[in-house]
Formats: sequence, C-alpha cells, structure tokens
Amino acid sequence: MKRMSFIKVAKVSEITAGTMKHIESGGKEICIVNVSGKFYAIGDRCGHENARLSRGSLMDTIVTCPMHSSQFDVTTGKLMSGPVEAKIEGAEKLPSEFQKVMVRMAEIMAPVKTYDAQIFPVRIDGSKIFVNV
Repeated sequence: MKRMSFIKVAKVSEITAGTMKHIESGGKEICIVNVSGKFYAIGDRCGHENARLSRGSLMDTIVTCPMHSSQFDVTTGKLMSGPVEAKIEGAEKLPSEFQKVMVRMAEIMAPVKTYDAQIFPVRIDGSKIFVNV
C-alpha cells in the first residue's frame, strides 16, 4: 500500500476566498478550494466526462463542473447533482451530419455514471498549503 504524505501545493495568498486552483502533485490532479478562508482539496476531474472542476464555478461549498453542470460538495466529495444535458442554441442550423454526431455522442454519454470525487486532507502551515496525497 502506498504511503500518503503531505506535500506543499500552494501559498495561501494564491487562492483567495471563493476561488479554486488546479495543481498536480503525487501523480494526481487536485482542485484546491478556498471557502471563506477554509481550504479544501478535491479531485480535479469530473467523473462524467473528465472536465477540470477547477475550470467550473464555486458557490459556497459546491463546485459545478464546467461541461455538464454536475455538482460536488468540496467538503465531502459527494455528488450533489448529476450532469445536465446542454441545449446548444443554433444547433439546428448545423449540417445534418454534425447534428447526428452530436445526438450519437449524447446517447453514448447518457448512461455514464458520475461518482463522488476524491477528497484529500489539507493542512495550513503559516502561509503554505499542504495536501495529503
């Protein structure tokens, strides 16, 4: 079993309240989140289509995936709501072959289950943020 250890990943000043930062450490992609001065670390890939959660939006403790709006609680990693099929304005004006590809992709992705995100323990030491990877 691989031993986990705390690794310095950022400075507190780099991640202001209400923001997120993508980092890579210990072979993992992690999203560091600052919720009102408290830091959390969550796996930075959505389980639905692998989008970076750090590119999404943050409202309180909920991060929303930028691709299909799956939502995760950064304190627990729990999936709060699954993907939402996006309606693309003007899609009906695209060539019919492209529309068929879009429909087929939606059919393929629809049954993909979105799992909870992994969370990582965070430690603050002075001005530095450490994550147990």
